[in-house]
Amino acid sequence: MVAGKFPYLLGHGEISFLYGVERQTSQLWRTREVLPEPDFVVSGNPCWFLPTVLGMAENGVREVDPQRLKEFKAERRGWVVVDDVGDLPPVIGLQEIPWLFGKKYGDIYQWRTRNSLAVEDAVVSGSPLWLLDTILADAEARGRTVLPEAVERIRAGEREGLKPRGRQRSATPKPPPPELPPTRSYKPGQARLEDVTAFIEEIWRAGLTVSVRAKR
Repeated sequence: MVAGKFPYLLGHGEISFLYGVERQTSQLWRTREVLPEPDFVVSGNPCWFLPTVLGMAENGVREVDPQRLKEFKAERRGWVVVDDVGDLPPVIGLQEIPWLFGKKYGDIYQWRTRNSLAVEDAVVSGSPLWLLDTILADAEARGRTVLPEAVERIRAGEREGLKPRGRQRSATPKPPPPELPPTRSYKPGQARLEDVTAFIEEIWRAGLTVSVRAKR
């Protein structure tokens, strides 16, 4: 755990940006289990660690746009890579902050609207997020009382929509995706249409998707 540093957390918005697809596509990947189960849930919103998201490209499932990845990191200077929930610093959202003060969600929303709450440390897929320490320091500066039991709940890993700390690993691990067939190049005059068609049908029978990319 790195104190004072915000971890790379990605929602569907950030995932779709890195892969250059629509947000609905990222959501569909989760439904089809192309995208793994979330590494973390905060304020009911699923989040993934950066290594998890990049792992889809390493497995040959999809391709991350290198320029988009560069821009993504440049806009988040000072963030740190986390790949285990045990190393994740306490991150909270608008659903957990009311626990700390014994308030309703509407009260906290008003604080934020009136600039009476610390500025969020990050926005992930449109949802503002804070480090717990940011909110505690802000509460001390404003003379607000914090409920110790709520702090303990959050430090223990409890979040809105998430009770246990992290995810339980399945006793029967999910089998790895099938290996991709070797890449083949078909040049004009050097391949028959029947050969190309047979190769595409072979890919389809394996349940894989074909993308055609022209090269000079």
